[in-house]
Amino acid sequence: MKLTSIFIVVASLFYFMMGFATQSINSALPAIAVELGMSHSMTGLVLGLPSLLYQVAVIVAAALSRKSGPFLSASLGISCITFSVIFMALSRTYYTFLIGRLLFGFGLGATEISIALGVSQLAFKRTGGVLNSVYSFFALGSIVAPLVVSAVLTETSMWNVPILIAAVLFLVVAFLSWTVWKKAAKESLSDVEKRRITLPRDSMFWLVAIGGLLYVGYEVGLFSWLSSFAYEEKLLPLRMASLTTSILAFGLFVGRIVTGVVVDKFGLQRTLVVLGTISLEGFSIAFFAGNSILLSLGVFITGLGFSGTFPTLQAIIVSGYRQNREAVLAIFAAAGSVGAVTTNILVGGVSDRTNLAYGMSVIGVQIAAALLIFISMYLIQRKRKKLATP
Repeated sequence: MKLTSIFIVVASLFYFMMGFATQSINSALPAIAVELGMSHSMTGLVLGLPSLLYQVAVIVAAALSRKSGPFLSASLGISCITFSVIFMALSRTYYTFLIGRLLFGFGLGATEISIALGVSQLAFKRTGGVLNSVYSFFALGSIVAPLVVSAVLTETSMWNVPILIAAVLFLVVAFLSWTVWKKAAKESLSDVEKRRITLPRDSMFWLVAIGGLLYVGYEVGLFSWLSSFAYEEKLLPLRMASLTTSILAFGLFVGRIVTGVVVDKFGLQRTLVVLGTISLEGFSIAFFAGNSILLSLGVFITGLGFSGTFPTLQAIIVSGYRQNREAVLAIFAAAGSVGAVTTNILVGGVSDRTNLAYGMSVIGVQIAAALLIFISMYLIQRKRKKLATP
């Protein structure tokens, strides 16, 4: 099997497991909070602080990739995540669980930037389509996880069972990732030492970075808090509330399949505007829903809007700045992690002082702000095309 093919397979499996592990934690969050004695603020730290180590990992992995290529750092990152999931599943106190989450964030930062660098280095022609297709597996894992959680979470003490399942499956993915590294090492794929690190000065890049900050913030925030919101504010039973993230992920999955097919033809910036509009409409329906049917509909539509946003933003970076890929992807990833930590801490803090409904409004404001950024990007791109046309 060619390196490109096996790389796509392993990257897809990784994102499936990331979706499964992340949503296993998020869906079981109400039960975890009960068993480990977590307030909203403590929950916000568990969800947000790993993003700080994510930023550190991005820098470390970017530097390692310049010397050894992205495939080694990807394997190390996946191995770190595997250990962290095992550690979390065996935790019995808030602080040990927090340590596991921090390790999880570090491994995720190293792996995500390494996969993006791998896509850039392998020079796929349809970057937007490839990234949307790979990320669709995250959505698929996110669909499966809440179903598993709902099936096994008969009482709060069972919160770690789906995480243990994720730990076993991650061991397989970690083994396969080292196979990719060995194959890449034999083919001697490395050109990174020949290039000097420089940063783009054009406005489009920095708008993409801000868009990434906002998107990762509201996407991670909604996935993290949705089950708790449905349980506390919409008064859904615990097992039903845990399924709301599955509905969000199903919308994400469907949307990414569609986006992966049309994004390169429709245009990256225009796609972002459409997705941002759908996200805002869906979130508004879910936020103001008076019953479980409207809530589910709004959540599904929101997932459709979220679907291709991150991989499309990343495709703009990967396809437009190949010569500076380590630096620009590091900035993009770091911006996203800032958004994640800020959103989760804000939602937790506001919720503790008022209620979770007010806390969730933070996410709505971020979605609206991101839409304005996407519109600005589209207008700039359209203007550049007109100027380039003779």
